[in-house]
Amino acid sequence: MGKQRTVVVTGADRSVGLELVKQYLERGDIVFAGKYKSNWRLLEELQAKYPDRLTIVEMDVSSTESVNAAAQVILAKTNKVDILINNAGVWLEHGTGTIFDPELDYDRMMAQININALGAIRVTHALIDPIMHSYDKLIANVSSEAASLTGCRKTNGFGYCMSKVAMNMQAIIVLNAIRHLGGQVIILHPGNMQSVIGAPAGPDAPFVEMPTEDDVRFYTTPEVTARGFIEILSEPERFAIRNPGFVNYRGDTMPF
Repeated sequence: MGKQRTVVVTGADRSVGLELVKQYLERGDIVFAGKYKSNWRLLEELQAKYPDRLTIVEMDVSSTESVNAAAQVILAKTNKVDILINNAGVWLEHGTGTIFDPELDYDRMMAQININALGAIRVTHALIDPIMHSYDKLIANVSSEAASLTGCRKTNGFGYCMSKVAMNMQAIIVLNAIRHLGGQVIILHPGNMQSVIGAPAGPDAPFVEMPTEDDVRFYTTPEVTARGFIEILSEPERFAIRNPGFVNYRGDTMPF
């Protein structure tokens, strides 16, 4: 198990966020779990099992006021955060069109940029002092292969892809500011994961993108992805390079 760490996970209501919380608790760590959906109660089930090491924190990363309030709850209990995992995110463009479509939904694009990119900045900014006073000084941003400029083959999904590219850029800027103080930033791609991200169905309905005939996809699960993330974050020195390490849940390097 090693040293007990203090971990903050945003977007921890379900899926990989919930699995990260669960697996860190199983390792013996202290976890603050950012909760957004009041009707999703899985975190409360974990809290009943780990009442001394799990704190549920109401947090809407699209709101600076909400993030700052959540940070105060965390700071009231600890003065250090070893690992911050910016996991909260949305995908709101299922089946949306290309540049040739007569209309594009700019409101949805802006919503994704606000949550996926600015949300990570809000949380990092609110917790930067306890992060830099910790042992690990580690920030992880859950991004996507959709952020890869060199690997992009998409013709739609403007808002989601742009938001994740912006998320990656803010990770580089943050790393430039904290590297000389021993801080690290890692960017993580969860893989083609079964998830409810952006799905209009109820909280118990998984969303799975179906592959086309010429697009073979290998699906992972939140449990497998979370396990991979934790292994990567337990050895951050492997990714101590000039830019943040951008890797998938298996530890394979992703192209920026």
